Amino acid sequence: MKWKELGWKITVIDNLSTNTLQLDDPLLENVTVICEDMVEVAITTLPKFDMILHLASPVGPVGVLKHSGKMARVILDDIYWVIDCAIYHDCPLVFISTSEIYGYRPHKSYLKEGDDKVLKGDFTVRNEYAMAKLLSEIVIDNNAKINPNLKYQIIRPFNVTGAYQLPDGGFVLPRFVDQALNGEDITVYYDGKQLRAFTWVKDIVDGIHLVSEAPENLWNQEWNVGNEKNENTILYLAEKVKRLINSESKIIFVDPTTLHGKHFSEAPEKIPDSEKIKNLLGWTPTKNVDEIIEEVVSFNKK
Repeated sequence: MKWKELGWKITVIDNLSTNTLQLDDPLLENVTVICEDMVEVAITTLPKFDMILHLASPVGPVGVLKHSGKMARVILDDIYWVIDCAIYHDCPLVFISTSEIYGYRPHKSYLKEGDDKVLKGDFTVRNEYAMAKLLSEIVIDNNAKINPNLKYQIIRPFNVTGAYQLPDGGFVLPRFVDQALNGEDITVYYDGKQLRAFTWVKDIVDGIHLVSEAPENLWNQEWNVGNEKNENTILYLAEKVKRLINSESKIIFVDPTTLHGKHFSEAPEKIPDSEKIKNLLGWTPTKNVDEIIEEVVSFNKK
């Protein structure tokens, strides 16, 4: 693992509410894990940090539902804590935001970092999540304006997927794969024509790494990390999974509110324009959507 080669010491603060790794997993060897809500941890008791990466958040179209009405407080409490922590340790902060902050688009568009953020429609849990993340970005930027020592980067990942992703958060690829492997109906929401540009999780990690080591003049900025070349419909995903597994599962079309309740809302179509990180930092995604599907199938079979 590259972080070991670089001699890094890593501390993870996590309440383990959605973790996919067990604490004895070899990936966590020589990693200090503090199993608490981070806002409950006294900043002064922590070791000296050289950088803070803030990834913690409720996530997933189904996973967010139970946080309705509390989502904004959870996300904003966390962001104020990590800002205070970064200021206390005099270290840079890397915030993993979301592509959801771009909001609604009536037609397919390739979203650039500076594009308008459009809130439209009902006050759904998804909108609460998106607006809390956007407000977090604003809070970070405004804190940096009054505290010049606060350096930050904001990363907006698009449709992350790959091995270890859990289906119970509402993530579509592991759900399709598990349904096909178990001979269950593959449940496609609505007509399946929704467009997504899935990005391999390790390509996202590579993007986070590049952004966190960007030159001094490229800090205090926002970065899309997503693979627009992987743009496909949800129906394509279901059909590919079914063929790859040679499953006898039927593909059926359902209204997700009948499964998850009236508060469920479908994500708007979000296709990234990732030219900024490619041109300025040399990021290059490595897996196409078919390769990602194959990895998830192989992993879930085990």
